[in-house]
Amino acid sequence: MDRDRSLRGWFLFGANRLTVTAILTLGCFCSLTLFSTLDVPYLSILAEGDTIETLFQTLIGVLITGMTLVVSINQLVLSEEFGSLGRQRERMDKSMAFRKDAEREFQWTGPPEPDRFLSTLINTSVDRAEAVREAVDGNSDRLLRDRVDQLVDRIATSADEITDDLADAPFGEFTIMRAALSYNYSWKIYLVRRLYWEHQESLSDDAKEAIGDLVDILELFGPAEEFFKAHYLQWELVNLSRRILFTGIPALIVSVFASLYLKPATVSGAVLDVPVLAWVINAGVTLALIPFFIFTAYVLRTASIAKESGAIGPFVLHSSERAPLFDWEEESAPDD
Repeated sequence: MDRDRSLRGWFLFGANRLTVTAILTLGCFCSLTLFSTLDVPYLSILAEGDTIETLFQTLIGVLITGMTLVVSINQLVLSEEFGSLGRQRERMDKSMAFRKDAEREFQWTGPPEPDRFLSTLINTSVDRAEAVREAVDGNSDRLLRDRVDQLVDRIATSADEITDDLADAPFGEFTIMRAALSYNYSWKIYLVRRLYWEHQESLSDDAKEAIGDLVDILELFGPAEEFFKAHYLQWELVNLSRRILFTGIPALIVSVFASLYLKPATVSGAVLDVPVLAWVINAGVTLALIPFFIFTAYVLRTASIAKESGAIGPFVLHSSERAPLFDWEEESAPDD
């Protein structure tokens, strides 16, 4: 997926979420420390009233509210797993129906692991594309042959890149989702179907059947991608909830301690021309904000996945995915 090769793409998609959290945390601490070096009467401002106490009391309220919200999110995620026996049977029947459709296309059961299943889908689509090329080999329509060659080469190149990423990729990591989003099956279906309608008069029965078989295997990719995406996002929400709770409790303890005991009179001195009190406050505030940074890191990725994946089906919503492959206005080449 080219979108995660840029710095923005790496930040949104490729980077580990804990790495993103660490970057946000470090940025917050450095920014607060930089503000502490400004030429302002820092200590006298903090000495007036109960500024420190009010600050950390506010953070305590935010932390308690946020952790309660996390528990609600967890309950919402888990509620999707609950249901009547009839509902669970319906889910099982639909899953088995999809597996049977895949078995008919694979001509064997197919692997149970998500990474190997997607790899099998992709490799089968390459085989079907090669079958289309063989079916039009020797066809008098030279433009058709040229377009099929370009299409097959594009599918094969895309497959090689993705299957390398999928090798031994455990489910729950972003690797599988990145590969699924990169395959762009909707655009491939459009190209194949339009190729059929542009050249249907030149296609033999074998070529039409080969094109139909290619479309059939590409159509299986959509439901598989959506299924894996739904479960991946569910796992991400569970990881988000656990990590917010794990970091929220220490942050809450530190905020309570600072609210009760941290006073301008109890801390003195300076380090690197920054008051020690400023270092302590900046560290306490940054620690209290870590659960929010974790939330931000996860939401950035999940929201970006939801936007980039678009809708299931033959429609291509993102202009970046509509990479031109053929000049459809090109006139038919003269017959050989």
